[in-house]
Amino acid sequence: MTENIARQPQGIPAGGQFAATAHAEPDVALAPPAPRPVETLRKLRGHDFYPPAEEMAAWPALYATDGEGPLGDKPLQAHYFQGGMDWYIAEYDPKANEAFGYVDLGHGGEWGYIDLAEVESVRGQSGLPIERDLDFKPGTLAKECIRKYKDEATAAETEAALAALLRDPSPVEGSSAEDDDRDDRWDGPDEPDPLSPEDRKQWDDMHRFGYNYGHAVLGVTGFETRDKVEEFAGFVANAYMESGWNLNMDIHGVVDDWMQQERPLG
Repeated sequence: MTENIARQPQGIPAGGQFAATAHAEPDVALAPPAPRPVETLRKLRGHDFYPPAEEMAAWPALYATDGEGPLGDKPLQAHYFQGGMDWYIAEYDPKANEAFGYVDLGHGGEWGYIDLAEVESVRGQSGLPIERDLDFKPGTLAKECIRKYKDEATAAETEAALAALLRDPSPVEGSSAEDDDRDDRWDGPDEPDPLSPEDRKQWDDMHRFGYNYGHAVLGVTGFETRDKVEEFAGFVANAYMESGWNLNMDIHGVVDDWMQQERPLG
């Protein structure tokens, strides 16, 4: 009698190591999307506090725009307001319903984290709810809508314009420096010019620059009349002459000296 001895290796199923075996698939489940936040003052507000879901899904996550250039260039996604208060949203965490943005409650703004559920539920002046700016365009830069950064951008543009005027002090259209060929800034042609030809040319150039500057800010810094602009232009030319024609001298300091002397705003 022959005895059959099983030689199947231990741990290997019959049929070889490639034989089919029963096994369970691991459970795989995708996390459900964050539920849309509840609104408590929707009826009183008259419109949704939160933008459409597809728009909010495109908002950058928290820290996504961190370190991407100056704060004035940070793109904003939404704007909320009430009275003199403003909330600008730059980044968003849908799970926590928390945003990062710029908040100005009427006495100076700052960047920080914003609990949108809290903003949605509070009432501002006269008991009115915080509203969403329905005309706000996502992606608008901070310097295009926040006063602080708008002022900084305007100042930078002014500096660039002044630098251009210093490089090319040609008269502006309609200025007396353009249409008046008679040089009457001293007693007249019968009187000797107190300046050397070189200084006279420098003085004339800086007078044009001063006139251009005064013309550019007409109605903003108190230059109500053309004669006042002419006086200011002469003041600028004299200031630069006294500095030894130092073109690096700050024009704003000259303006401050003029204001203290003339006080055209007061």
